[in-house]
Amino acid sequence: PILEFDRSGRLLKSFGQGLMVWPHGIRVDRDGFIWVTDGRAENGRGQQVFKMDRAGTILMTLGTKGVSGATDTTFDGPCDVDVAANGDIFVADGHRNSRIVRFTKDGRFVKAWGTRGSGPGQLNVPHALAIDARGRILVTDRGNQRVQVFDADGRTLASWTGFG
Repeated sequence: PILEFDRSGRLLKSFGQGLMVWPHGIRVDRDGFIWVTDGRAENGRGQQVFKMDRAGTILMTLGTKGVSGATDTTFDGPCDVDVAANGDIFVADGHRNSRIVRFTKDGRFVKAWGTRGSGPGQLNVPHALAIDARGRILVTDRGNQRVQVFDADGRTLASWTGFG
């Protein structure tokens, strides 16, 4: 479940019980919506990304429930999600896949990029991502101990190394 606590540690609310297999990443976007990645599949659930309101109502679901894959409708280990200023959605699909997936604000697949490896633009467990004020996609390429910087179309702009 997703739990919300006040500053003193008192539980305010809980939602999502039984919805996810392995809730791995959670983010609150600039509009206050909650995004959760479910990074495993089990018993017909998982391998999805959920957009919810603060009450826990599901507003959008990306991915096919309980199905692992690397298509425009499936994930295999989604780790993180972020939303660009224009509403486009970017998912780090990285625990088994090694790609970044881009969707429109209404959830239509745009493109995916990345293959497993250590070269420029290749990824090895893209574990987290963030979109900066310039619209660049910063991806923690955990297996390669670096941060790769992409534009919204997946072109490599920079690679920052020295992380461990």
